Amino acid sequence: MKHILLYSDDPGEGGLAQYEHSLVCQLKNLGYQVSNAHGKPLNEKIEREQELGIQQINLGFTSGQDFTRTLKDLGSAENIFREAKPDLIVFSDGWPFSTFAAKQTAIQLGIPYAIVLGFINAECANFSYGDGVDYTDAVSHHYSQAKALVAVSQENADLIHQIYRIPQSKIQIIHYGRPAKYFESPDPSIRGKLRQQLGLPDGAIACLTSARLAPVKGHQYLLEAIQQLKQTDVWEKLYFLWAGTGTGDRYSNIESQLKESVRKLGVTDRVKFLGQRSDIPDLLTASDVFVFPSKAEGMPLSVMEAMAKGLPVIASSVSGIPEELGDTGKLLPDPNRDPEGTVRELVNTLQAWAGDNQLRASVGQACHQRAAKMFKEERMLAEHIAMIEQALSGEDSTKGENETDLLDPSWIQELAKRIAYGSIVWNAWRLQHQGDLSGMSKLLKTSIKDIPFSRTEAVLNWIESFAKFSLEKGEKLDTYYLTTSVEWQNLICSVQQEKILK
Repeated sequence: MKHILLYSDDPGEGGLAQYEHSLVCQLKNLGYQVSNAHGKPLNEKIEREQELGIQQINLGFTSGQDFTRTLKDLGSAENIFREAKPDLIVFSDGWPFSTFAAKQTAIQLGIPYAIVLGFINAECANFSYGDGVDYTDAVSHHYSQAKALVAVSQENADLIHQIYRIPQSKIQIIHYGRPAKYFESPDPSIRGKLRQQLGLPDGAIACLTSARLAPVKGHQYLLEAIQQLKQTDVWEKLYFLWAGTGTGDRYSNIESQLKESVRKLGVTDRVKFLGQRSDIPDLLTASDVFVFPSKAEGMPLSVMEAMAKGLPVIASSVSGIPEELGDTGKLLPDPNRDPEGTVRELVNTLQAWAGDNQLRASVGQACHQRAAKMFKEERMLAEHIAMIEQALSGEDSTKGENETDLLDPSWIQELAKRIAYGSIVWNAWRLQHQGDLSGMSKLLKTSIKDIPFSRTEAVLNWIESFAKFSLEKGEKLDTYYLTTSVEWQNLICSVQQEKILK
């Protein structure tokens, strides 16, 4: 029985988590031994997986909570992989730098893996952590070593090719898909009951947005549109339902700011914060329009779900969304390039749709037909299973042509040394942070063999790195306490003696 380990440092609340849950359950149903490594809280999905016998491995962190650990923690990934002994790892990545250290570890241990990338944008080409690692080359190497590389849209595949030089023919495009419950005909009784619970009056046009309360999701553009819509004759009909929270991401949680903006705008009765919901199919049934003015996406499941339910969709023209909507719904201008146009078209479209029931129904029907043709879960799972079976067979779908795009072997070795060095320094900082200066000193001594610069520069790098890691935790490094400690003084003497002997 082949063992598949799905590995993800995603927060476990959005579309990526839903995809992962569907995939591991299908793999288990097909007779595979399955483990799911994640940093998610216990919820109904995890309970269902446990019932099926899917082993749960808690990483203890997510990229949003501790991105540095995502880049640096080689040791935890190694412990997981050595204990699990998977035949194949499937890395489910929210962006190119997700599971970075884990992929590096898989390469070092010689464990075959596949990568499913949910999101990439042009800005990824400029990513730098300031630690001497060329992350563009490192990710390119990770992708080139994968047994399979999956993008969720053609737009994402194009960017993988442009940024990381992976041949287009070696990138599989597998669109996400949604379960049958999203394609079921709306139940009028559910619609009526839920609208009553939500306080929607008869004749209200309910505009649903299902997304994290984070700047990238574009709620700010919808607020600007609401401010303008207040002056129109359709305002009395419009209500806005926002499903989602800002929790789980320490860097982009704007839930409190949004609530304050809604209060200042005087529309608390029209904009309803629903929190995290498990009844999205019912919310879609209770709604009349789906609005999604996001700034960056991969292939958002929320748009597919709204289309499947037959809602007319208004969404921004970014990433894979144009590929999703096709010639259905309403594509807004890219808010990254034309935020004023995004707001203007939001206002115009909501005005037109709110005043024309037949138009909304017609657009919604077109959305449903496209979703039924392209975005059903059974198709998605079948394509992923075929990809996994090919990867298990030993065939490598990411090599063959354009061999000149591969990195020079000596540079690959240098990258590996820099990544290993960074991991040692990070682990040494963790020990120092826990008060174990003796353990810190021992680790830093081992880093000497991997340093990409002189020993004098290494000492300065240790202090700078410790200060940076502390700052990311919202703390300030006590440099005086560190450098005057007996352990640090002995460490520096040891480094200097080795330098003299050499």
